[in-house]
Amino acid sequence: MSIASNVCETNTKLATARTLLREKLTANGIQYDNSDTIFELLKRWSYTNFAGYYFIFFPDDSVKEGMEISAGVSIYDNDDNGIEGVPAEVIINGTSYKVYSDSNGRAEKTFTAGNAGDELEVTVVAGSSSETNTYTIGSAYEFTDDGKQDTDLYDVIKYPTSMSHTFSTYEFDSRYSKYGYLLSKAVTSSSVVMLIPKGMKTFDSTETGIHFSIQMVQKKNSNSGWADAIALINSKELSHYRDTKILELGTYNAKKGVKYSNANHVVNEVNTTTGQLTLDSVWYTFDMYYDNGYLKATIMNGTTQVYSYEGDVSNLISFDVFYPAIMIYEYGGAMIFDNVVIEQWRREDGWKRMDRNRNSNWWYWT
Repeated sequence: MSIASNVCETNTKLATARTLLREKLTANGIQYDNSDTIFELLKRWSYTNFAGYYFIFFPDDSVKEGMEISAGVSIYDNDDNGIEGVPAEVIINGTSYKVYSDSNGRAEKTFTAGNAGDELEVTVVAGSSSETNTYTIGSAYEFTDDGKQDTDLYDVIKYPTSMSHTFSTYEFDSRYSKYGYLLSKAVTSSSVVMLIPKGMKTFDSTETGIHFSIQMVQKKNSNSGWADAIALINSKELSHYRDTKILELGTYNAKKGVKYSNANHVVNEVNTTTGQLTLDSVWYTFDMYYDNGYLKATIMNGTTQVYSYEGDVSNLISFDVFYPAIMIYEYGGAMIFDNVVIEQWRREDGWKRMDRNRNSNWWYWT
C-alpha cells in the first residue's frame, strides 16, 4: 500500500472517529463546535455525568465600568480534581471566545467592562448547558450594599499586614431583628483594618465629590481606646496605620465627630463632641459629604440627630485623589455595619439623607 493510500485510510478513520464522537456527545446532550479536533471532542466527554461534573460562573451582579471580570466554567472529575484542556465557549455581546480549562479545571474569559450605562450580555456554553446573564454597567464611583451579605464585595487593607482580623456576615442584632457584617481586629496599638468596595474608582477631588453613608452598631474589644469610622483615604498602600492623609467621621471612647491626619501621621480633631454613642445595640446612620475641601457630616439615631458638622476643612487637609473606606483602628476597634451607599456628589446638589433605620424614604435639604 502506498503512502498516499495510508494517508487516505488514516483520514477516513479519523473522520469516522470524529463522527462517532459527535454522535456520542449529541446523544448525551453535550454541545460541541464543528471545528473541534478529536482530542477536544474526547475532552468534552468530561462534561457527562459518567466522567464528572461542572458549574458555570459569571461576574457578580454589580459590574462597574473598567472592572476586570470573568465568566466561564469549572469542571471536575468524580474525585473533585480539576480536568485540564476541556473546551467551552464564552460569548460577550455577540463575540464568541473558545476557552480551555486549566490544571484547576477552570475555563474562563477575562475581560474589561465597558462604560457606565452600557448593556453587557454574557453567555457561557459548556457541556449540555447554555446560560446567559445580562448587566447594566454601573459607575465605578457608585456602590450600594443593602443587605447583600457578601464579604467578597470588599477589599481588606490593614496595617500591619500580619495583624489578625475578623470580617464575617450575618451578625444578628436582636434589638432590631437585623443582620449586618461584623468587622473587628486584634487588640493592638498603631493598627488599622480598612474595607474598600472592590472596583471602586479613584475619586479625583478636582472632578467630583462624594456622599458616603453607612449604618453602624458601635462595638469595642478594649477599654484602652477604640475607633470606628467611615473615612476618605488617599492611599491604599499602607506603611503606617495613618498613611497618608485621612479624613474621617467616627465614634470613639467618650466622644464622636470628625478627625483627620496628614503625612505626619498625627491624629487631629476637626470637630468632636463629648458623649459616647451607645454600644452594641443601636444602629446609627453615618453620612459624610465631601466636595473639594467642603465637608458635611452627620450621625443619626433614627430621625434624631446626635452629631452634625458642616464647614470648609481645606486649611486642615486636602486631597488630590481619595478612596472611601470603612475603618477600625486604635486598640480595640470593632463594629457591625450594613446599608453602605457611596455615590458621586457635588456641593451644589444639596444634602440628602436616607433614614434606613426604619424605612427607605429620602429626605432632602437644599
